[in-house]
Amino acid sequence: MAISVTEILGTDSLSGSRLVLNDNFNILTSEINAMEVYFNPTAGTLTNLNDVKTESLRVGLSTILLDINSSTFDVLTNVNMTGNLNLNGGGLFRNDVDPQTLNDGFATGSPGVITVGTSTAIPPYSVERVGNSTATAITIQLNDGAIGQEIFFVYSEAQTGVVNIKGAVTPLVLPGTAPANTTIGLDQIGETAHLLCVNDGTGNGVWFLVGGTGYTIS
Repeated sequence: MAISVTEILGTDSLSGSRLVLNDNFNILTSEINAMEVYFNPTAGTLTNLNDVKTESLRVGLSTILLDINSSTFDVLTNVNMTGNLNLNGGGLFRNDVDPQTLNDGFATGSPGVITVGTSTAIPPYSVERVGNSTATAITIQLNDGAIGQEIFFVYSEAQTGVVNIKGAVTPLVLPGTAPANTTIGLDQIGETAHLLCVNDGTGNGVWFLVGGTGYTIS
């Protein structure tokens, strides 16, 4: 709603305009107080709004955490949910693929070893492509993940070298094997292993093999 005040002309005397001035100040005071029900200039907050309509929304100052506009809806930080996520008319796309293929050219040492994640950082990607062009097996050491995290290992190269996957610290939980002997083997294109990090009952995450194709267990 527009604010309407009474104009004081150049020919009006100051003393004769006192009532008009006071009325104008009262109008402005009333409108500002009405706005401050929703906007707190000291705290820099907006509250009590029933409806907000805008072309874009950006959350974050030095680091943008949420960016919404007419063409994108980008969430640039972790999201914690306590309810269900319902996808209607769309799908869930896993596009966080490691740009580096974990193969013999990337492995270090002899025999070759590749570490995924660290002792202080969970594995960063959901999809890891692997391969091995040599006759000597390479080993991927998988560090502990976050509970609920998933990771897919996909043998993506037209090779036949063995890629062994095992826990770097905590042994993988695989069907039919003792906890100390938990190695997944992939050795040809198209083979996959799907692991899920599950609460072990004490609040710690453990990698369980929950799917895949063509893998071996040793």
